[in-house]
This record gives sequence, C-alpha cells and structure tokens, in this order.
Amino acid sequence: MNTRVIVTRYGGPQVIDVIEEPLRKPERGEIRVKVQAAGVALADIMRREGKYPLSPIPPFTPGYDAIGIVDELGEGVQKYLIGDKVAVFFNGTGGYASYVYAMDDEVVGIPAHIDSVTAVAVILNYVTAYQMLHRVAKVAEGERILIHGASGGVGTALLELGKLAKLDMYGTASLAKHSTVYQFGAVPIDYRNEDFVDTLRNKAPEGMDVVFDPIGGRNYERSMNTLSNNGRFIGYGYTSILQQGDSEEWTKEWESLAENRTTGKGNPVYLYSITSLKKERLDWFKEDVRFLLSLLEEGKINPLISYRLPLREAAHAQELLEKSISVGKVVLICE
Repeated sequence: MNTRVIVTRYGGPQVIDVIEEPLRKPERGEIRVKVQAAGVALADIMRREGKYPLSPIPPFTPGYDAIGIVDELGEGVQKYLIGDKVAVFFNGTGGYASYVYAMDDEVVGIPAHIDSVTAVAVILNYVTAYQMLHRVAKVAEGERILIHGASGGVGTALLELGKLAKLDMYGTASLAKHSTVYQFGAVPIDYRNEDFVDTLRNKAPEGMDVVFDPIGGRNYERSMNTLSNNGRFIGYGYTSILQQGDSEEWTKEWESLAENRTTGKGNPVYLYSITSLKKERLDWFKEDVRFLLSLLEEGKINPLISYRLPLREAAHAQELLEKSISVGKVVLICE
C-alpha cells in the first residue's frame, strides 16, 4: 500500500488528509521509488491555499523533492537497478508519499551512503540557491549580497554557498534567528524592527551587488532601492501573498518584471524558477545536484534540518513553516 498525503480542498492545514491506496506497476520507462525522505516548502503551502498561480485543483499531493530507493522498474528502464538510491524532483506536486513514480530520465542517482534526510535538503533548496548565485547572478568573490528570509531553507543554503564563494553577505531574519545568520558570517537585519533599506544605506552605502527576494509585493520595489549601480535583482517567489493579496496581483507584477527585465534605474531583473530552468536545462539540474552532493560528501556544506516529522504529520510540518517556527529545512520521514 502507498501512504499519500492529499490536499482535499483549498484552505488551512485541516484540509490535508492521509490516504492509503494500492501500489501500481510502473509504466514503460518509469521507475517506482520507495521514499525515505520528502521535503516541505513554502510553495507547498501557497498551493494548498490556492494562492499560487496555476495551483493544481484539489485533490492533489504536495511536494517538490524526495529521496528514496528504486523499488520496481518499468519496461525498458536500463539506467537504474532495483535498490539504487535516487533523488526525485517534481514540478510542485507528488512528493508527500511513501512511494512515487518518475520517468527514468528525470531522476538522479546518488551515492547509497549519503543520508537521505540531509540529501533531500539539497535537491530543492541548495540547487535553487546554487543556480541563482552561479547560473543567474554569476557572483564574484567579494561582492555584496542581500538575502531575504535568510533563516529559511533557501536562505540558509544561500548563506552557506555564499560563504564558500567568499561573498559579503547581509540577511533579513527575525531577531530570534540572528544567530543562524551570524554563523555563516553574514550581517543580520531584524526585518520586524529595522528598515532594511535604511540599515543597508548606513552599513553598505555602495549598495548591494545582488539581492535575492522571495517575498514579492512592495518588498521587491524596496529591495531594488538597495542595489548598486551594477547590482542585479533576483526574485524567486511571492510569499507575501500568504498574508495578503491574491494570485492575480502576483501574476501581474511577475509578468511586468519578466517583460521589462530591468528596474526603474536600469538594473537587470531576473525571475528565477527552479521548475522552469530544469525544464529548459535538465543537464544543468543534474550537474548541479551531483556537484552539490559532492560538496555534502566532502563536508563543505551541512544543510540545517530543524524538524524531521513522520509523513502523517504533513499538516504540522506546513504549520511550522507558515508560522516561521522552523530554521532551515523541514523534512517528512517515510517509514
């Protein structure tokens, strides 16, 4: 039997149910994976609320990333063997399950000895951070960057990879999470009690070379005001929509920025989506997963895992993210 978490209708955590269903045979070219660990993301909550553009119609299973063991092979699969450990990345739906299905060319084989819980933090969060830093912004040693949501899953990945790249880093976070920002050598900014624009004007009057903003709305505009003459702005989300506004507002602003591709002062604007870039450059995605896992094996990165919860506690896992209780990654464990 397959244990699967589903969103039965748009709304709060109480609309997440757990169901049991029979396993099916994988189709031609498909792999069935017994999941060991699945990641939880803020975008899962946005989809549950129906506030994400093109949110799937309920019922659906949330989840972007999972690590597991190949359990059965469909006809024609030759790249993998039963028992291989693999990483699976979905386009936003499918990960919260004890068994998942994926085409053989979409999974990435990973070393068997790598801890699955730690590895799953790499697939969405660290690939996102790495691609924004090095594929999009193309950062150089010594550049100044601002990371919003610096204590979150992608935020801590940006901090750790930014430290490796020898960047001068600033990160917004609540006061209680400043120690996390400090540990990566970044300067924390209390977003609740400080105006980050004024703070950066005093601390770094030259401006930011890159800003990473997952918040959206008015925060996008304010972030752009912190850029240096050669600064680049990277937007990769719109989490402010969880507190106010609707998806139409997000869609209009996203489309406007995507069309203009510059700020009012002429700084370049990039709108990053891991799912879009993976679709365009699957080779990059696989290359980046393997590179980041090699950093993990070498001890050069150590993803922060704040909670490891059973799959059946998916509603609580999302609540931890939604209320900003967690630091780093929240992971669901499949037994």
